Amino acid sequence: MSQPEHSSPAATPTAVYTAEQAASLIARYRSVRKPRPFDGRCPYVGAVPFRESDARLYFGHENQLEALLDRIERGDGFIGILGPAKSGKTSLIQAGLTFALRNGAVMDSDSWPIQILTPGGAPLRRLTEACAELIERAGLHQGIADALRRHGLNGRGDVRDFVDALLGTNARRRVVLIVDQFEDVFTSADEAARRAFIGLLAQLAKEPPPRLILILAMRSEFLDHLARFPELHKPLTARAVELPPMAPQELARAIVLPALETGADIEPALVARLVNDVYGAPDALPKLQVALRDLFLAIPVKRGAEKKLLLADYVDFGPLQEREGDRPPPAADAPATPAIRRPLREALGEQRAMSHFARQEARLRLMSSVTAIAAALAALALAFGAFGLAQRAQFGQQADAASTAAAIAQADAARALQTAGAAAFAQATAEAHATRAEDARRGADATRAVAEAAATQSVAAQRLALAERATAIAIATAVVDRERNAVMLEATISAVATQSSAQARDALAAKATAEANLSATRSRELAAVALNQLADDPQRALLIAVEAEQAAHTAQAEDALRRAFARAFPGDGVFRHPAAVTDAEFSPDGRYLLTAARDGVARLWDVASGQVVTAFRGHLGQVTSVAFSPDGRRVATGGTDRTARLWSVDAGRAITVLIGHTGVVNDVAFSPDGRLLVTGGADRAVRVWDLTSGGLLTAPIQTGAAISRVLFLDDGAIGVLTADGALRFDPRTGLSIGAWSPAELPQFTRLPDGALVAQLDRGAVTVYGHTAPARVADARGDRLVTVSADGTARVHPLRPEALVERARSLLGRELTCEERVRFLNEARRCPAS
Repeated sequence: MSQPEHSSPAATPTAVYTAEQAASLIARYRSVRKPRPFDGRCPYVGAVPFRESDARLYFGHENQLEALLDRIERGDGFIGILGPAKSGKTSLIQAGLTFALRNGAVMDSDSWPIQILTPGGAPLRRLTEACAELIERAGLHQGIADALRRHGLNGRGDVRDFVDALLGTNARRRVVLIVDQFEDVFTSADEAARRAFIGLLAQLAKEPPPRLILILAMRSEFLDHLARFPELHKPLTARAVELPPMAPQELARAIVLPALETGADIEPALVARLVNDVYGAPDALPKLQVALRDLFLAIPVKRGAEKKLLLADYVDFGPLQEREGDRPPPAADAPATPAIRRPLREALGEQRAMSHFARQEARLRLMSSVTAIAAALAALALAFGAFGLAQRAQFGQQADAASTAAAIAQADAARALQTAGAAAFAQATAEAHATRAEDARRGADATRAVAEAAATQSVAAQRLALAERATAIAIATAVVDRERNAVMLEATISAVATQSSAQARDALAAKATAEANLSATRSRELAAVALNQLADDPQRALLIAVEAEQAAHTAQAEDALRRAFARAFPGDGVFRHPAAVTDAEFSPDGRYLLTAARDGVARLWDVASGQVVTAFRGHLGQVTSVAFSPDGRRVATGGTDRTARLWSVDAGRAITVLIGHTGVVNDVAFSPDGRLLVTGGADRAVRVWDLTSGGLLTAPIQTGAAISRVLFLDDGAIGVLTADGALRFDPRTGLSIGAWSPAELPQFTRLPDGALVAQLDRGAVTVYGHTAPARVADARGDRLVTVSADGTARVHPLRPEALVERARSLLGRELTCEERVRFLNEARRCPAS
């Protein structure tokens, strides 16, 4: 079937933009942003201007936005924005400039007060009211705002006093006043109000007060009216950023990029047709937005399903030329076209939170009971020990007495034996005398009688001695039994004492565990209090989180500490860029940070001061990756211009441009000795460069998928990470030598709220602060660095102690007595204020 003529704008001789160009734009976007499901949002705002909340969908005027930011960075205090009606001046101010400044596109601009006003019929009164609102939003004394409203702004001196009152002594902050639709002074204000307002602005344009940035936006058709006031006409036209009709490439970005940002798809032929339909019109952007919003809402699709805008639907719905009067009138008998329904709705979710303070209070009561029981057990063990010592002393005294009695009995037995020996000797003597005096027997009767009596007495004495000896032996046996019983009792007492000591140690351990659990519970409770205070007062929340971490280190306390620090001091440890940051790496000594960004510049930062040391410019596209040499004197970068570049840190200039890749260079890495550089790209090739000669060490190594990461492994091999897996190659021969585990690379998980959970050797660490998708780029020592599409690189301390120390140095105060009573539930009496 032949294709309709309207299906390919490229076929039209006058076409300024083709479907092939649109397809190339879509492919470039998808090469850096992974496609995602349709999220249900309509990416086009319609006839209304873009608001600050629509900044993620605002494209097309990037060049004018960069020009405005450059003027502000140079220190211009007066800037103009000129363009025809409906050229997008208000959108550039709200979704472009204001959003960029509030997100730190210029150093410290995220802390600048910004006010947008339209003059109306009473321009001086509106300017005064806008300044008074800034005073009130800053939390200054209400009397200052009331005095400003009473006296008004009548000259440059009044404006200077307002700026000094609002900013105080902070020299790094600025006040940004934006007067949009300045042409109102010619259409709505009377001559007296017009002259007074223009006279004040002319003073400010001639000599802007320090720390004030005044921006006027006006339709260029009213320049002839302003020519009657040359004191303002001349500086406005000399310092103006003009909005010309959008170029075809700018129109294409405004069509394609919002759709892809929400996960929708768009046909390249439709993009080309729309660009050619509106090209050259001064109000091209609002025309596109109206047409695309009507077309987008005409065909509803559920969230997560495929959503694609087609040229055929656009033609059926009615091209722009036909809507403007070029559509031929319908035939009289033609059927009526059914109305197009637009039922698309935004799905809103609800979040619910539950407090756990009741559970924590019950745990506190339980821990108190455990502590009391442990103390009672310890006291009982001490009492058992004292009783055992007393019994041991008593049995010792009894054993001593028994030993003394045994000694006395043994002495008596010895004397009895001596007496028995003497008796036996006497008996033997008597018998000898009887034998010799046998003949004189009669004469010795008396002597014999005496001897027999003595013998009888000796036998009685011997029997008595034996009886006493038996008694002594019985007493000694009884003493031994008592001593044995005493030893057994002493052993029993020792066992009881040992058991009591073990119970005492267990009780002390239980007490220590109970105290640790109490401290952990207290820490978790304070962490919850800190999170509850985060929205009302981030600095107070940070002070409470510090108390939680000091009570005990818990995961909840560390998480609350990191959340509160990121909210209280969002600019600390932040290295801002004018575009998305793609990569970062610490120097070998940790003093410097090297970053890559989509603005085509790699920057070297002093980590301690946060200042740029060197900017490496030369890539013709985005910088995708960076690496330090081992000695820190050279750096390497890779980019979308298909080149890798080697730079001198000291000179800040390029040493070598390495050309050979046919696709984006996704990663670069030095060898441990600094002599080789390995690069990997979207062309599925790995190249190993000899930095001495500047040539390839071996032929390019081809893989089966685009390469996302390259590095030198500990064994000297090259590690290559692709979608197909992790491979190892010999750098000298280019031959594959197996697989490797990418576990040594920084591992992280993105949470739905934008936080990152980094898996490190010390465990999981959750870091906060980014407002767009981010990733962990490098972790070294006690710090890690993350990079994000929000245009920042952030350095995060890993040790909670370092974070507490940094928080105290920045806060400069402690919790007041009233705050400790109210939020920490401390029982104390505070002095009357």
